[in-house]
Amino acid sequence: MKNLKDLLKHELEDLHSAEEQIVEALPAMINNAGERLLKNSLNEHLKVTKKQIARLDKIKKMLGEEEKENPGMFAKLFSGAEGKHHCLAMDGIIKEGEKIMGEEMEPEVMDAAIIAAAQKVEHYEICGYGTAKAYALHLGFREVARLIDETLQEEYDADDLLTQLAVGKVNLEAGGEDEIQGLRKIPAKKKSATRPKSRTTSNKRTPAKRSASGSSNSRKSTGNRKKSSR
Repeated sequence: MKNLKDLLKHELEDLHSAEEQIVEALPAMINNAGERLLKNSLNEHLKVTKKQIARLDKIKKMLGEEEKENPGMFAKLFSGAEGKHHCLAMDGIIKEGEKIMGEEMEPEVMDAAIIAAAQKVEHYEICGYGTAKAYALHLGFREVARLIDETLQEEYDADDLLTQLAVGKVNLEAGGEDEIQGLRKIPAKKKSATRPKSRTTSNKRTPAKRSASGSSNSRKSTGNRKKSSR
């Protein structure tokens, strides 16, 4: 791991492994989901994830990465027993979700649990793609950064959709009739007339402080964005 380009390659390999694991895990989440809109959302994201893997393969070729490269320190830390790069973080997130889905619970509660598991996946990806995009921009790989940003926007959109499902329907049904009646008494906040502009590769978009990953601290976690969310 000699320079930032090597670190970028490592980050992309990590994301590639994460996406492959997501493709394997999504069918079980789809089968366990009861809410029609949730099933449709997960099915759509499965299709999008396969396209994202192809996009990562394209980026890999653009960077001229050889298939047989001597593994460095990070490769050893994040590789599986078979020697192939394996994202242990995503592996843990998925196993946690599988454990939750194995519990006995009402269908409405299961849907809420699946959304929570799916958003943990999305948040890891948002962090990873934000980091990779920041590295690519610093290195001057504008086309690579643009392709990474396409996926980053897709992850943001998927996360936003899951939040809308949770706050607008699933969490209410999982909470039971008493909670639904109580929440109906709370005045709804007026929605913003306009949606925030697309998250571009420009660093002049917002004065909010940014972390090394390139993600803004103005974007709070899903659990804090909506008071009525999980």
